[in-house]
Amino acid sequence: MDAVIMIDIRGRILYWNPAAADMFGRESADVVGEDMAALIIPPELQGAHRRAFSHSELGTSGRILGRRIEVEGQHADGTRFPVELTITRTDAADAHVFFTGYLRDITERRRLLEDLRESRARMLTVSDRTRRELERDLHDGAQQQLVGAAMIVSQARQSLTSDPAATGALLLKAGEVLVDAIAEVRELAQGVHPRTLTEHGLAPALAELRRRSPIPVELDAAADRWPGVVETTLYFAAAEALTNAAKHGARHARVRVHTAPANAALGAGVANVVAEIVDDGPGGADTSQGTGLRGLHDRVAAVGGSLDIDSPPGGGTTLTVRLNLPPSS
Repeated sequence: MDAVIMIDIRGRILYWNPAAADMFGRESADVVGEDMAALIIPPELQGAHRRAFSHSELGTSGRILGRRIEVEGQHADGTRFPVELTITRTDAADAHVFFTGYLRDITERRRLLEDLRESRARMLTVSDRTRRELERDLHDGAQQQLVGAAMIVSQARQSLTSDPAATGALLLKAGEVLVDAIAEVRELAQGVHPRTLTEHGLAPALAELRRRSPIPVELDAAADRWPGVVETTLYFAAAEALTNAAKHGARHARVRVHTAPANAALGAGVANVVAEIVDDGPGGADTSQGTGLRGLHDRVAAVGGSLDIDSPPGGGTTLTVRLNLPPSS
């Protein structure tokens, strides 16, 4: 599958395999005997390439022989793309020397690495923003209530001997404030990670989502328990999809969670867990717009899953998440 190009000491092409023809858009019959640099190397890099042949860099102790290096190639139509290159030297019995290059187009690899860097940056940004929001919510809510309860208890301590009746009333009030603070903390914790999901599993947690949804939701979810990361990922996928559906005017949604044969593209596993969330909204959903779907894409990718969105304008939206279960599940 790699492009293989053989050249002589002058840089003239001796051999050009079919993969090289596909990669560079030139057939073997058109390039054999031609100067390789002029055909596949961008003009501003050709001088450096030729100097490599005029010095000892491609000698038997050369710095680039037998190593993987990344260079830039040029297609016949002028398109440039990154290439991974390995060069070997052969000294023939008749004293002729030739070099063989093995080239691989790494455009997709570069794209995936860039996507990974951007995804990590977004995850850090979201994590930092979430932490600040959590700090603010705690400060403005439960923390203020706890401070108030502490002040009331202090007042009760001061009146303990002088006015026992007032002390009782103050302690009662402090208890009420503490109950409110506990409720505030529970509500905040539920927004971070629903207790039902942890204690009872995905199906009951999705049922709670359905009850809270402002639009009717049809639910068909297997009652099986799966690893926590699987249940959490699918839960937040459904939550994001249903929120978007209601926000953008959908009148009805359907959530279905089921198992399917393992997908080799997602790695070794015994089965897929698949979540499909369908709505009848206006469509046009795009992971490149906004932070919700993009963050969901990053969450799914972080656990090795896949996220597909089918959302033609005017045709509703179907969001599909696939996660492989490890063999031990």
